[in-house]
Amino acid sequence: MKQSALKTSLIIIGFILTFFACGPRDNRTELERLIEERDELNERIAQLKAEDSTQVSEESSENSIPVRISEVKSQEFKHFITVQGTVESESNILVSPQTPGLVRTIHVQTGDRVNKGQILAELDASVIKRSIEEVEGGLELARTVYERRARLWEKNIGSEIEYLQAKNSKESLEKKLQTLQEQYQMTLITAPISGSIDEVMIKEGEMAVGGYGAFRIVQLSRLKITASLSENYITHIQQNDIAQISIPVVGKDFEQKLHAVSQVIDPNNRTFKVEIRVPREIKNIKPNMLALVTINDYTNPQALVVPRNIIQKTGVNNFLFVAETEDGIMKARKRVVKVGEEQDSLIEITEGLNPGEQVVVFGFQNLGDGQIITVNGIDNETSAI
Repeated sequence: MKQSALKTSLIIIGFILTFFACGPRDNRTELERLIEERDELNERIAQLKAEDSTQVSEESSENSIPVRISEVKSQEFKHFITVQGTVESESNILVSPQTPGLVRTIHVQTGDRVNKGQILAELDASVIKRSIEEVEGGLELARTVYERRARLWEKNIGSEIEYLQAKNSKESLEKKLQTLQEQYQMTLITAPISGSIDEVMIKEGEMAVGGYGAFRIVQLSRLKITASLSENYITHIQQNDIAQISIPVVGKDFEQKLHAVSQVIDPNNRTFKVEIRVPREIKNIKPNMLALVTINDYTNPQALVVPRNIIQKTGVNNFLFVAETEDGIMKARKRVVKVGEEQDSLIEITEGLNPGEQVVVFGFQNLGDGQIITVNGIDNETSAI
């Protein structure tokens, strides 16, 4: 009986010891199991996210359009006007005879250098010369008579009227001689300035007409370039603006300030004139040569410029595409902009664009607003003129 009771007690004590020994161990096992399941779930979640991201990326890549982009930066932008001009002489004189007459002698030919006052040609003055000879003979007698009358009058000999008549006769002939000499000078065609004979327009033996050109004289040391600009630019161009001059026929290029800017519009062609003096050190330039005149009429030191070809139109609006990142995906967004001046391949953006934004410069033709894009290249900068 005691053994049975003892056995029973030992079994109960063993059960109790087993219960207390096994309880905490089972809890730890359950905890470890749950932790293991959590880790497996986290790993599976991460795997599913990666697969979903890859799927979205693959779908985006399949539907995206490859483009090139360029960052918009503030920079100096200049606009230029280029027009054709003509070289002229500031002293381009058309010499005409002062009186009509038959051309007797021409003393110069085209290309000759002449000095101011030099005789270029003589008209027939035979009648005037004979008149001068006659008057000179009569004047010599009149002077002799006057001198004798004057000496006698000083001695109170003779009458006053005889003295006054002799004086009047002498003075009249002197004035007549002066007039004839002036008329003779009018038969001589002389150079009003020093320069080169550019053209001879009369011939010996033909009649020269007063007021019509006989010779053209130019001074090659005083040359200028004249050009006509549209009236649209008259408020943009000012005296002393810098112009780039190119004379292709002699291969000469130089910079020079505008010497004169006309403030009057020619009603026939709606243009105004500008003048640029040619520096004396520029050689081999001749009148009537063609010149290309380039003038900077507009400058913006902080302009936003883009390639002109990326600007598209819809109705009255201009627009382009900018690249923006949305939820990790690069998309093209349509942006309406206002444009300013154009120069070569560039155009100024005055409204609708900010520094630092990325504009699509290649592949924009097939884009729509919100289109997914893939950037295949980045242009570092857009250079302004």
